Amino acid sequence: MAKSASIRPKARILQLLGDELISSPRIAVFELVKNAYDADATKVIVTLADLGTDEAKITVRDNGSGMTGDIIQNIWLTPANDHRRHQRESGKRSLLGRLPLGEKGLGRFAVHKLGNKIRMVTRQANELEVVVELDWSELLSHDFLDEITVPIEERQPRIFKGRTHGTKIDVTDLRGEWTRGAIRDLHRSLTSIADPTGGPSDFQVQLKIPGHEKVVADLLDAGSVLEQAMWTFGFSFDGSQIDWTYEFKPYPGIKVEPSSQSGKEPLLRDRDKKHVVAGPELIAGIGPVSGSFNVFDRDRATWNYIAQKKVMSEYLANNGGVRVYRDGIRVYNYGEPDDDWLGLDLRRVNSPTDRLSRNQILGRVNLTLDGSQQLREKTNREGFVENSAFERLKEVVMSAMTIFDRLRRPHREAIRTALTGVKSPLAISIDTPVARLKAELTNNKLDRLQPLVDEIGREYDQLREIMLSSGNAGLQLSLIFHELERGVRGLYEAIRQREKIEDIEERSRYLKDLLEGFATVLKKEPARKQSLAKIAREAMFLNQLRFKKHRVAIDFPLGRGDQPDVAVRASLGLAIGGVSNAIDNAIFWTRVRWPDEQATGELQRKIWVGTSDEFGDPALIVADNGPGFRDSSDDLIRPFWTRRPGGMGLGLYYANLAMELSGGKLLFPQPGDLDLPEWANGAVLAFVFKGA
Repeated sequence: MAKSASIRPKARILQLLGDELISSPRIAVFELVKNAYDADATKVIVTLADLGTDEAKITVRDNGSGMTGDIIQNIWLTPANDHRRHQRESGKRSLLGRLPLGEKGLGRFAVHKLGNKIRMVTRQANELEVVVELDWSELLSHDFLDEITVPIEERQPRIFKGRTHGTKIDVTDLRGEWTRGAIRDLHRSLTSIADPTGGPSDFQVQLKIPGHEKVVADLLDAGSVLEQAMWTFGFSFDGSQIDWTYEFKPYPGIKVEPSSQSGKEPLLRDRDKKHVVAGPELIAGIGPVSGSFNVFDRDRATWNYIAQKKVMSEYLANNGGVRVYRDGIRVYNYGEPDDDWLGLDLRRVNSPTDRLSRNQILGRVNLTLDGSQQLREKTNREGFVENSAFERLKEVVMSAMTIFDRLRRPHREAIRTALTGVKSPLAISIDTPVARLKAELTNNKLDRLQPLVDEIGREYDQLREIMLSSGNAGLQLSLIFHELERGVRGLYEAIRQREKIEDIEERSRYLKDLLEGFATVLKKEPARKQSLAKIAREAMFLNQLRFKKHRVAIDFPLGRGDQPDVAVRASLGLAIGGVSNAIDNAIFWTRVRWPDEQATGELQRKIWVGTSDEFGDPALIVADNGPGFRDSSDDLIRPFWTRRPGGMGLGLYYANLAMELSGGKLLFPQPGDLDLPEWANGAVLAFVFKGA
């Protein structure tokens, strides 16, 4: 006998919608701000109050249209209600001329990512004020969704009095800790919600952090940074041709003439495409695409000419990349530090002198909501679904990037010539000359020489392969020599200083582990479970004689038990060597900032070694009070790059390689982004491991 049954969603579906689909508290706040935009708000104030106490609270208040009790009951409390999607698809705009950003009816549940208790007060113009309170722990105590009832109170206005209207959401019993880095990330996100060069002028978002204003006081605003770009490139593509403008403005002091150009040309596609000249089909379902690139020259010689180098480097590290905006409002996560949706960094690896990395560009791509219906946002709010429309969008943007590369190249070479007096070397290739020679042989009917010319080409290719292989082997040998030399030197010093025999044996074991670590490099053996405290302690041990000799104070909270130990996956020898290199650099650069004649009495040279949870995965931090880094992270991990007199320039390259082989990464955060002692304002390295 056939039966029928109703589908009864479990109550925990609310937790899945609000918590597990939203990647971070930062994105959760953005969802609430986006709801305010859809409600025709012109101003949104986000407040983080009483942080670090049991009364900590997040408040999001707007002056939007507000809601009535009926709207709350029939729309707000109805997950996946699609009224916004219908509004967008029908082209029905709000009183302020806006199309809704929301389409899935799930954004309101993002508040669960922020805290366990929510109180919302809302009012439409000339209506009663409505109050709704939710306690997630109480809601989730029910088995099924249809068992939950939510009280809705209607009252005379107390918050939105007179002719005011809008929505105020208070989130308490917060989940997770709002660290310094998290607050700074939220500030960056909120200030970038609207396109700084063309976003809606009638929508403002403000962040208030009572008592913690200094946390974000040193962060630059986008406008002042964009003005310092060396290159500015704008483009638009409407399906017929790409229009572009180009401006080159060298940093003050660089004696190269500025330039500005504009042009129109067909948008060329990959040669394997059916149509190599793009037409309207390329932007079907995407709509007109426009954008701009503000580009900086991060070369060491050039970067010295820019003001506030350190602050600018921090800004580009945290904001570099290409962001996407629809109707002037940002689509996350494009342009975030962990996002490279255009593959710029990989593209630069293949041609480092001509291509851009993300920390050189502040880019914007502008779309319209009504024209980009085929670009659908993922439910987890991390960009668009990667469908055909998304791939075509990337193609348009990269086509514009190719034009910019072409225009930029001669000016980049002119800068190098002006600063060094040496013209940029040309890449020498035998392929084109051989092809021309073959053509000439055919034209002159000298076919019997073709085999000889073919042999020349093969010999060249073989020689090139040998050179490339030798270069790689030479780098590996140099790297091994660099690390073994450090280990042998430390062992020699320990013997000369008459260390305990147990300590000398420990140093000898380190050399053995180091050699096994290099076997991992060559054999690609998997990393193993290791103790983060042990890695740090062993690296400290290898440098302890130098701590004493150079009067360096060590703050080691992980070693003294103030921080819990964490199990990670790593090759022990390589990991110890990488951290030891960081400590070795810290000792050197603290000595640079604090010369011997100043290092008397209280120890002024200081190094901090501890952990951080700011990166999602376990991280070991080495920080100091030296002068800090002056170079980009790309340069810091480049082999043979060094500012140290007599240095080989392989220490950080080795450390980065060790982390990559362990499945982790080496990062260079700014001191202000981590919870460090106030004195640790120099170089900061983060060894981010995978948990075991």
